[in-house]
Formats: sequence, C-alpha cells, structure tokens
Amino acid sequence: RPETNRPVLSAHARARRSRMERTIPTSASSNSVLQFPTPPKAMSGAEPAHPQVPYDDTPSWNSPTSVFMGTSGRLSSSSGSETSEASEETTVQQMEHVALAGPIRACNASKPLLNFSPGPAPLPATVLEEIQAELLNWRGTGSSVLCMSHRSPEFGVIYAETVASIKALLRVPSTHEVIFTHGGGHGQFAAVPLNLAAEGAKVDYLVSGTWSKRAAAEASKWCSVREICPQGDAASTGLPPRDEWVLDPEASYRYICSNETINGTEFHRMPEFDDGVPLVVDMSSDIASKALDWDRIGVAFACAPKNIGHAGLTVVIIRRDLITERTAQATCPGVLNWRTTCESGGMWNTPPTFNIYTTGKVMDWMIAEGGIDEMESRAIRKSNAVMDVVDESGGFYNTPCQVKADRSRMNVPFDVCGGDEKATEAFLIGAYELNMVGFRTKTPFGYGKYLRASFYTGTNVEQADTLAAYMRQFQAEYQENI
Repeated sequence: RPETNRPVLSAHARARRSRMERTIPTSASSNSVLQFPTPPKAMSGAEPAHPQVPYDDTPSWNSPTSVFMGTSGRLSSSSGSETSEASEETTVQQMEHVALAGPIRACNASKPLLNFSPGPAPLPATVLEEIQAELLNWRGTGSSVLCMSHRSPEFGVIYAETVASIKALLRVPSTHEVIFTHGGGHGQFAAVPLNLAAEGAKVDYLVSGTWSKRAAAEASKWCSVREICPQGDAASTGLPPRDEWVLDPEASYRYICSNETINGTEFHRMPEFDDGVPLVVDMSSDIASKALDWDRIGVAFACAPKNIGHAGLTVVIIRRDLITERTAQATCPGVLNWRTTCESGGMWNTPPTFNIYTTGKVMDWMIAEGGIDEMESRAIRKSNAVMDVVDESGGFYNTPCQVKADRSRMNVPFDVCGGDEKATEAFLIGAYELNMVGFRTKTPFGYGKYLRASFYTGTNVEQADTLAAYMRQFQAEYQENI
C-alpha cells in the first residue's frame, strides 16, 4: 500500500518509538536495534485509503483527548483546533485504527514484518526466495511448477522428493504411509471416522479444546462418539489428567488434538495405550515441532499453513494396516478415501501440486537447519521468551492455562490488564508501530478476551525475543502513565 496510508505519529509516539528502538532488539540481531523512522505525511493531492489523523502528544492509553483510543475501540474526537478541523473534514472519530482491525501489513514496509498470526503463518525467508528463483523455470525445464501437470515425470520427482523429505524430517518408519489430501484439517475430521470406523461404531474423543470439540461433532454424523473425559476442555486446568480418562477398549479409534491453538494447551509427548486401539492425532498446529514416537500413533494429520507450507494441502500419515485391513464406509467420498489415494499413487484426482512443492521446500529447509531436534529446541525457546514475560508480569498479562507443563509451545494466548479494552488497544497500536502484527483476528463472532502470539516454523527466536522486549517495555510505560 502507498506510504500515505501510514499514520502520522505525534511527538509522544515518536519519542516512545525512539525509546523502544534503543531497547528492543531487532529480529535480525540481538545486538542491533529496530529503526523505524516517522512515516511521511500524505503527499499533496493523494487520497489515502485511511485518513491521516494528527496524534496528540499525550500517551494514547492515558489521554481523554486521544484521537485513536476510545472505550469502544473506535476513534474518539479530540480537543484542539487541528483535530477539530480534521473531524470536520472526515468522520475519523467513527473509524477504527488500522492496528485494531487485525492487519497483516507493516506500518513501515521498508522494515521487516514480524508476523505472529495464527495462520496462514510466515514461511521461512529462504524458502520464499528459493520459490521465487524457481517460479518461472524449475530446474532448467523452462516450466513453472504452477503450470506443471500432476501426471508429468517432472512433478513425479517433486512428489517423491516431498514424501521422502517428510519421512526424513519426521522420522516416519516404514510401517506408515504419507499421503496428500484436500480439505484442510476439517476434511480429516470427516475422513477419520469414514475410513476407520463402521457406521455407528463406538469411537473415543479426548475433547481438550476448540478443535477436538469440533472434530468430535463432525464424527458424530457417522459414529457413536464418546468423550474420554467430559468437561476436559477447560484451559485453566490444563490437559485432563491421565488417571481421569475413561477408555473404551472396544472403540474403533481414539482421537486427540495434540495442540489446541485457542486454549493454549499441548501434548508434548503422545499418550501410550496398551489395548490396541489406534491413536489418531490432529497435529495441524504442532507438526514438525517435536520428535514423535510413531509406535504410539496410528494416524497423524496436519493442514499445511501453520508449520509446513501454505493453505490448500493436508498431510496424512497412516499406519499401513489401517489402510489395508479397514474398509471405508460406503458413503466416504473418493477424495477422502485413504485407500483410494494410496492405490492411485496420490493421483486419483489432481493433487494441490504447488502446495506439495512448497511443503517439500519447507521440509528441506528444516532438515538443513538441524532437523526435528533443532525445531523442538527453537519452539521451546520462542514460547518461553514470551511466557516468561507473562508469568513475571504480576498479573499485567495473563494466560488461560495455569499448568505450565501443559502449555502450548506454538501458541501463547494472553490478555492485557485482564482484557481491559483500552489497554489491549494501546498494546496492539504500539506493536503495529513496531511492525508486529497477527495478535488478534476479527472473526464472525467478534474478538475474544485473549490476544495470541503464534510461533510457527517461519517465526524465529529473535522475533520472539523482540516481542518479549516490547511486552516488558509496554507494561512499564503503561503502568507509569495510568
């Protein structure tokens, strides 16, 4: 977007940014600082998409005349002739500040964007650069992967290499098959019962949060769903203790979501069972972030756009006997039928070719960076950097999960001053001024109490440290000025 869309900062805002530049490390180096010059004012004759608003010189979180901070989250009218003239010419007092609308755009596009979005999430810069370099001419073929037939020998190479890279990174044993499907994680919410259970069969679901609850609801269309531990989705108590699980040894399968993004809880190691019931794991948000014991897993699936690619691809890893010895329900669509996909070599219909290519690139990047153990180490460091700020804030920041051992490494939900609207909006605007985005997303249901920082593959440790430094400085300045 044109530079004229950027907000004009007040003297106070410029001073606050200057202080942060001196104290908050950049994502590129812990020894350097973020440099964000004041964006230029609108060019004469230009009509920006967002009206330029003169900011007053008092802190936005403590000013009764702030032009962008009101109790409703909308712009408020301001005293003074300059702001009065602005309000007469525009209806800015009725407009939401750009930072409050959940943008994934930089305040200053000449500087790096720090994207903590829950997904689709950032891809590693190296991967993007490699894709860009090959986009028009893949490996000297003169063809773009975007235009490549899925049945061509060239794409056959891409397909085989991606499968091999997934198996190498995740240490998938020869007992399991890797397939690619459409429909995201929600598609597998239906595919799991349709492929693993007869109509009306008993299945066990551990409902520990939003996504496992949704998966259980979908499965109930075809199977008899039983919750292993009712009321197990209360985030504050962490994951349901194992001794409270009531298991059915006759269940066709047992289902968990290993990382609940909204609740902020995670299985860091997969549970083990001795009754022969296969475990199904939705790993959409934590795949490739930790080592797995595949002897415990019957099926694992993950949509790509958080840790391993971009939206449009789902990776499903299935123990071979669950393909050969079970028969999908007659109503199972072909695109969701695992055996059909395997027997056709993944070509029963056109697979998401470019997505498969991208996922292969991400897998190769992770292998080159040190493999799955390094990815797990980074996940721990990133989440700890921010969670330590929350725990040491004296209640200024809070997170729903109070059981530290069960906290997610991928997603840190947190509130500001108990969810106070004015403080939350000030936090978002301050983060936006430093090119940090993705903490809040507008949904059909509005905004929840918690913001969320997500630390997927494309977000590095230095960026997490930058966020942690901003959170500490914001708390200090906010408490000083209220």
